[in-house]
Amino acid sequence: MRTRGNDHSWSAGFRPNRRRLLRASAATAAAGLAGAALTGCDLLSPGPDTPPAPDALTGLLAGTYALVAAYDAALAADTTLTTLLTPLRETHRTHAAALGAIMSPRPSPSSFTAPTTAPVAGDRKAILKSLRTAEVGAAKQAAEACVTTTTARAVLVGEIAAARATHAEVLA
Repeated sequence: MRTRGNDHSWSAGFRPNRRRLLRASAATAAAGLAGAALTGCDLLSPGPDTPPAPDALTGLLAGTYALVAAYDAALAADTTLTTLLTPLRETHRTHAAALGAIMSPRPSPSSFTAPTTAPVAGDRKAILKSLRTAEVGAAKQAAEACVTTTTARAVLVGEIAAARATHAEVLA
């Protein structure tokens, strides 16, 4: 028969009793409350002095706005290209809106200033060649962004890359 004197089921003399259990639970509760209190204050959170990091797609969005500006300049230079170029420009505007919707923090369109490009001069062929060159470069940029972005964003960025490659072929 086991008695307190010969009960060796608890090692090193530690034997739980009601008083020890109550102290342990009180200490655990106090630690939990202290942790919750510290979480609510600014002690453990970064201050407002640290600005959020720019989104990884900021360059792609800036390139999209640059394409819209290039199409605007081309349309201003030669109005006979309106039927061909307007749908392509509108596609880029749609892409800019879609990119802005998934970016964090959301950029405002006014934060992207239109590039100061020289007015498009020349004949129809020169204008189309200039736009095609811009589309080829932009398609490469979008393809690179597609490879490096997250899985959730890859679909949109891949569609943008495909659209830009298609635009380059339309302009050829």
